[in-house]
Amino acid sequence: MQQDRSPRFRIGLFPWGGVVEDFLQPIGLDRRAFAEEMSGGWLFGYIAALARGGVATTILGFSEAISEPERRVNLTTGVATLYLPAGRLYRRLRRWPGDSDDVHRPRTRRAAPLQDLVRYAATPLRATCRAIRAEGCTAILAQEYEHPRFDMLVAVGRRLGLPVFASFQGAPPPANAIERAIRRRTIGAASGLIVASAPEAARIRAAYRLDETRIAAIPNPLDLDLWRPEPRQASRAALSLPEGARIVICHGRIDIHRKGLDVLIDAWRGLARAHPGHDLRLHLIGAGQHDGRFAELIAAASVPGLRWVRRYVNDRAEIRRELSAADAYVLASRHEGFPVAPLEALACGLPVVAAAAPGVRDIFPREADDGGVVVPTGDAAALRGALERVLFTDDLRARMAARARARVAEFASLDAVGTQLAAFLSSRPGAPTGAEQAPPPGPSR
Repeated sequence: MQQDRSPRFRIGLFPWGGVVEDFLQPIGLDRRAFAEEMSGGWLFGYIAALARGGVATTILGFSEAISEPERRVNLTTGVATLYLPAGRLYRRLRRWPGDSDDVHRPRTRRAAPLQDLVRYAATPLRATCRAIRAEGCTAILAQEYEHPRFDMLVAVGRRLGLPVFASFQGAPPPANAIERAIRRRTIGAASGLIVASAPEAARIRAAYRLDETRIAAIPNPLDLDLWRPEPRQASRAALSLPEGARIVICHGRIDIHRKGLDVLIDAWRGLARAHPGHDLRLHLIGAGQHDGRFAELIAAASVPGLRWVRRYVNDRAEIRRELSAADAYVLASRHEGFPVAPLEALACGLPVVAAAAPGVRDIFPREADDGGVVVPTGDAAALRGALERVLFTDDLRARMAARARARVAEFASLDAVGTQLAAFLSSRPGAPTGAEQAPPPGPSR
């Protein structure tokens, strides 16, 4: 594995959302496991790629379960996560009227405008400024620009004299008129935006009248040393799977509408009915806030060959084995930012059938010649037909599998993405350079 370069500067990376519990609880993780054990996904892929490009990272988030700053270090990578306590005002507002990011409180039509604005209180300026100074960060990177946290971080950057960047990972444009007005100002003040999806880049250029030089088309990265194919026969034997079964796999968060799981189940039922004499298996791996609803969906009518591993799997070796045992990967999502899961499948040598969510066509511009078949979103019949072609056309499946890993290597490896990210973060006006290397992190008080 290639060694990371000595860091030239340090960024503070802020995930979206009010408090980390909003993301972690639905997938069965706590803040300790997230900081010390988690890997993979866009967030940790970004951090690994940035390290290859000579940029160090501290993750900064907010928690409703602590009263003092809490610093944790990943046991494998050494990357630090600094949790800050949610402010008193925000804690009160989460009780009423509520926060749109709070998965435990339904977003009602009447309260939605207020709940959207409550999200601004989730990033207290003073505490955030103190933490960024203490960590020695010389730049700020927000997960999403279409989120109130980004607006607040632009204010933090202005106060500290630091550049602020943001990426696109799928957040939709704001529905709230006040937020839209604020966003027009903060987007204009940002140092740069990282947008891998071509349709999304076109949208923000038009919506915010942005110059093309302020948008970088950089994909989410993948560590090819960790994501690699394993022998298919051995993988099936380890999972007690028959050699003759035709297996399709999907892994990630259980979010029925966003991930198109209703479409996938409809498509799979149709495929199984059309081929009753074949051993067809659909393997789903993941958990999320819609576990209960999804269980009801699959209980309502038979789903032949379904195996659901109902937990968020953080063990890359386990996912690698599952992917290596399959014949094809499926992504039925209606909406994504730039999906990492199909990249993991490609790296393990799997052909991919994917709905045309944002970012998907950027992965598969030549479709089968890039290892994928792309179908319209929300179209169960088209998804079923594509799965049928891939599963039952051996030469097509073999050709796609042969191109799969090479496609990831040529545009989304850690080295390729890390070089692009470091260049973009250091090339914008006011951005840090090698001469402005940040001091080592200090106490988080």
